[in-house]
Amino acid sequence: MPRTLRLSIGVLILALTFGAAGWVYGQAAQGPQFPSPQPDPAAPIISGSDVGFRVDRQQTQTLGRLTGTWVVRVNGQWVEPAASLRGRPLGTR
Repeated sequence: MPRTLRLSIGVLILALTFGAAGWVYGQAAQGPQFPSPQPDPAAPIISGSDVGFRVDRQQTQTLGRLTGTWVVRVNGQWVEPAASLRGRPLGTR
């Protein structure tokens, strides 16, 4: 088999693989958007004294499992904290 033909077949298989992967990725269900645009003020909050979990009723009914967001009490009001994604090496002291 000539080298050019083998190379062409290899490129074709690679292109088909990436094309199929792109198509499958486009068909996958998209996850929920975080954070929720506006939390429901009447949503129940499962809480301790200063930390709680605001239950998202619609997502809980849709997915069939408990979903929601973490909240903290600041001056008597429940506030959704901003996420801080900072990494630290494990060896720091």
